[in-house]
Amino acid sequence: MTPEIEAHTEVHKTGHRWIDISVAACALVVSITSLCVAILHGRTMERMADANARLVAANSWPILQSYTSDWARTGNEPVVSLNVSNRGVGPAKVEALELFWDGKPVRNVQALLELCCHAATEAAFGSGRSSQVVSSGRQVLPEGFDISSLQGDVLTAGETRRLYELRRTPANQQLFDQLARASLTVTMRACYCSVFDECWATDFHTLKPEPVRQCAEPKIPFTTR
Repeated sequence: MTPEIEAHTEVHKTGHRWIDISVAACALVVSITSLCVAILHGRTMERMADANARLVAANSWPILQSYTSDWARTGNEPVVSLNVSNRGVGPAKVEALELFWDGKPVRNVQALLELCCHAATEAAFGSGRSSQVVSSGRQVLPEGFDISSLQGDVLTAGETRRLYELRRTPANQQLFDQLARASLTVTMRACYCSVFDECWATDFHTLKPEPVRQCAEPKIPFTTR
């Protein structure tokens, strides 16, 4: 049988004690230096990755704000409207939207009118002629109303969406005035996400919306239906 040959690795020595110690010390210094360089390189890469993440987040930071208006949109045509704007950077995917009047959740514009302006709404319908009524989905609204959806939609950076708008006409003057006053007390909540699925909850009046893991479906969402 062929005898097993064991390989032994030995450090060659010069026979001079101080030279051997110096060589070993240099090797140790080189090893420690290499280790320190590797650690610093790793930390530098982590900082670069963190900086890149912050840069990406800064380039996709949508923020929603709301405002009401009572103004002449074109010429002498006054309108009252409730508007939502994306004042941040990057599109906002609106996953949930709630609207409240006097603390009560409101499902749609028709429900809002029944709560805040019932008598005026009835008067605005006049005698019930079809020309005095516009229908949007299951809602029946007085003449002069326009409504837009937002929940389940995307609001691009700089875009403004009018949730509702009422143009004043001779027939709806009382309704116009009541809705203008009621709109000042309307509050909203929303949950929205960026294109990177970072999500926030907002009351539309803060520059620091609350980060959330995901958006929950509201019990009574505000929709166009």
